[in-house]
Amino acid sequence: TNRYMFDKNLDKHVPQLLRRFSSGRPAIVFCHSKKDTMQLAEELTKSYSNFSRLDTSALMNFSYKASTASLQGCLRKGIAYHHAGLDADDRKLVEEAFSSGNIACLCATSTLAMGVNLPSHLVIIKGTSAYRGAGNGHQDIDAVTLLQMIGRAGRPG
Repeated sequence: TNRYMFDKNLDKHVPQLLRRFSSGRPAIVFCHSKKDTMQLAEELTKSYSNFSRLDTSALMNFSYKASTASLQGCLRKGIAYHHAGLDADDRKLVEEAFSSGNIACLCATSTLAMGVNLPSHLVIIKGTSAYRGAGNGHQDIDAVTLLQMIGRAGRPG
């Protein structure tokens, strides 16, 4: 199989990893494109549910404040996505929902690891290479970025 198919195939393993290692606590899954964060989050609304610790009325309130139907649907299920292309108000909303413990799993690009302090019980990095455009192809993610992503895990919060 090619790199694209390999990356897409990783999605099916995420729900099982979350169930096995999250202990019902917040998790972040780092994806390598905006599109991937949204697709995985939407898939997780169907294949991963962890509502025992989530406040459904708070989730509805967060959902009503989101500006897109896609994000609203994810938030209602305790799942969210975060990337640089998201509206600034939606980014803040997702950050608030996650830091308040109302999101079971956040799918994000590496930009989340660089500037936002969102501690997580579990971090999953969906692959260590990313497609960087037709001229560059797949490239390994640099060590500093990987360490920033890994650094979200195990922090108090």
